[in-house]
Amino acid sequence: MTNVTSAQAQEQLPGWTVVDGRLEISVRAADFTKAIEFVNRFADIAEGMNHHPDFDIRYNTIRIRVVSHDVGGLTDRDTAFAGELDKLIDEMELKRQPKKISRSHLIFVTPNIDAIKPFWKAVFDFKEAEGSGQTDMLVDRSDVLSPIRFLQRPDSTIPVDDVDPSDGPVSMHVDVFVPAEFAVTRMQAAVEAGGKIINQADAPSMWELADLDGNRVFLRSQQPSD
Repeated sequence: MTNVTSAQAQEQLPGWTVVDGRLEISVRAADFTKAIEFVNRFADIAEGMNHHPDFDIRYNTIRIRVVSHDVGGLTDRDTAFAGELDKLIDEMELKRQPKKISRSHLIFVTPNIDAIKPFWKAVFDFKEAEGSGQTDMLVDRSDVLSPIRFLQRPDSTIPVDDVDPSDGPVSMHVDVFVPAEFAVTRMQAAVEAGGKIINQADAPSMWELADLDGNRVFLRSQQPSD
């Protein structure tokens, strides 16, 4: 098993989208019966390859997420599995729906991660994320709800005991991950809806946007050159 970068995976599998470090695809069948047939057939592939993806089915739409959970990232096992699913998708003439792919993170920027992280872990009943580089992330046990990430505020020296919960130096924003080909369109739609661009230094990989109340969102995508 060999690790694969997001750029390598995207290049090998143009019919899939790398979102937040995972290979994802959304396909639509003719009806519910055909969707179940597809799920049953890709279940056989998963058993044969001993690699089991996360998937969600809503009537005739199936969304599939592929990642090597045991190593916390993408590997050649994932690209091989996705390649086999591509053959099945083409054989069954399912419609690919890249616009339906997105993922969000809830981000807390705080002077003291250790002070607030246990609270959010308890409120959501989340677990610690596994894998390198994810020590400050909490995840849903069923991988349904958005992960929660904690970032250290570097310029704050306020002791946690002196923080007023009603007016503390803690900020929160949302990270939204979208396919690279829709990043510009999504940004433009947000601006036309009343949003404001705060920072576009890393565009098109990332835009920092805000609504009229100043609430922030970081619109992110995995660009081919990243």
